[in-house]
Amino acid sequence: MAHTAELLEIIESQQINTLFQPIIGAEGQSIFAYEALSRGPADSYFCSPIRLFEEAKRQQQLFALEGVCRSRAIENFTRQELPGKLFLNVTPETLLQADHHKGLTLDLLNNYGLRPDQVVIEITEHSPTHDYELMCRAVRHYQGEGFSIALDDLGAGYSSLRLWSELQPEYVKIDRHFVSGIDKDKVKRDFVRSIVEIARAVNSQVVAEGIETRQEFEALSEIGVDYLQGYYFARPHPHPVREVSQSTQMVWQQIKESREMYKDDGQIGRLKLDIPPVTPETLVEEVVDIFEQNEHWFSVPVVSGGVPVGMIKRSRLLQKLSKAFGRDLYSKKPVSQILDQSFMTVERHMRMEKVSQLVTQRNRNRLEEDFIITENGYYYGIGQVIDLLKMITEMQLKSAQNSNPLTGLPGNVLIQEHIDQLIATKASFVTCYFDLDNFKPYNDQYGYAKGDDILLSVSQLLKKHSHPQLDFVGHVGGDDYVVIFQSTNWQDYVQAALEEFSQYRRSFYSPDHLGDGGIWAEDRFGEKRFFGLMSISVAAIDSESADFGSAKEIASQLSHIKHEAKHAKGNSLVAQLAGSVVNLFSESEECLA
Repeated sequence: MAHTAELLEIIESQQINTLFQPIIGAEGQSIFAYEALSRGPADSYFCSPIRLFEEAKRQQQLFALEGVCRSRAIENFTRQELPGKLFLNVTPETLLQADHHKGLTLDLLNNYGLRPDQVVIEITEHSPTHDYELMCRAVRHYQGEGFSIALDDLGAGYSSLRLWSELQPEYVKIDRHFVSGIDKDKVKRDFVRSIVEIARAVNSQVVAEGIETRQEFEALSEIGVDYLQGYYFARPHPHPVREVSQSTQMVWQQIKESREMYKDDGQIGRLKLDIPPVTPETLVEEVVDIFEQNEHWFSVPVVSGGVPVGMIKRSRLLQKLSKAFGRDLYSKKPVSQILDQSFMTVERHMRMEKVSQLVTQRNRNRLEEDFIITENGYYYGIGQVIDLLKMITEMQLKSAQNSNPLTGLPGNVLIQEHIDQLIATKASFVTCYFDLDNFKPYNDQYGYAKGDDILLSVSQLLKKHSHPQLDFVGHVGGDDYVVIFQSTNWQDYVQAALEEFSQYRRSFYSPDHLGDGGIWAEDRFGEKRFFGLMSISVAAIDSESADFGSAKEIASQLSHIKHEAKHAKGNSLVAQLAGSVVNLFSESEECLA
């Protein structure tokens, strides 16, 4: 009963606190909107929004509570003259109530001098929606008054995908489950990438919420979401920030520069042909003239509002026109009546290898057809399969020529190129040099076949303990490897690799050699001496330690650090971080036994 009275008092006296959290534009430079978040009194049981709204629902006061929340949000937003749009949370239950006052929000806006096009009605689904027809009517009413609609927690609600298709909102907000740790989870990246692709097709824009780390920010920026929200940018606050922080702007600038640096490095946008598109209203005879003037063009894209809607293929057009009365039938008709709506589109940043896979998955009679290259869903250019095949062949030849023949890992040339690119884009990274100790005497004792097994095992170990999207694993040659880490938890990766190597190296030795703790063999001077079990010495240096101008400068500095690492017994990690050389890991005596 106490809670009942307290809730009614909160609603009656409008004791609602409004916090605002900014929604950042995908370019990371400006604030696009603010989401209004409502809380009860700070010293109240209902300070928690979950308790507040659950109790209101239990008491059938949800409509009244949301009305107060909406009023307070609009009042505070306009009083502070916050820039951009205002996202207002509304539950489906409120929209579907019989006594729902449809003009309430519009009246509030008029009172505070806010326009409907500045407001986004964000539908937050926490219970099943059954009456889709009524929901659609309510949403259409708001859209008719000039409001935009956002669907919250996409992928987490009871029927969010159906709601998306039924309501056709202007914005969809991806549930934070799919954002958390997306930089380390391929499934989450694929899910979000699919959502972005669907959104492009249905003219929705994607907001990723719950971003808490730079890595999540970078991953989502690469995928191409439209807007970003989360603690990484700003926490909800009654008086929110009005500008994006300098650090966020700098991170985005690094991402942008990295994209520019890598835009020609294996991405399909490199192959685009600048073939001007036509509109659906263009006459067929005009397209015929285009083909006659450009004999090397096999297709012409049809674009409406910047978005590809079809293609006109030279061979099929000529086939239609060559039939009896073909020219008379089609010449004066718009291309919308003959365009091919079955065409392949790829984003300009997609890797050529991925596009090649998509091409080969098409029906055999469409294998050689052109494809459309887009940028954020908008027409960018035409790609031809013959150009793709030539480039894939060149890339494979270059990779083969510069990769280690045993492990298949990138060799010295590719390692240096990768480091130089990171330096040019001012990216943060750590270069780790892995040197296999006591390998030569083992190789001499057990033979080259066993030695090759060791080298292959180390290469697999390093790939296992590194991030496949962020980190670069290379094989300098012999028993030397390099891993270029952009993962922030690189020390964990290295330590895990060294600890695992301590375990499985024992399987490569005979029981006698294990019992002795090593083998007797000739050193480089032909003298017999004892060599302990194989271990790995790791020398590391971060990009902040000095103003490195090239990969060669880093390699020179690493050689000095490597000497320090090899002084330690067993597996070791010595690193130069922020200019200081420190021993980060040394193998215990127990592991050496």
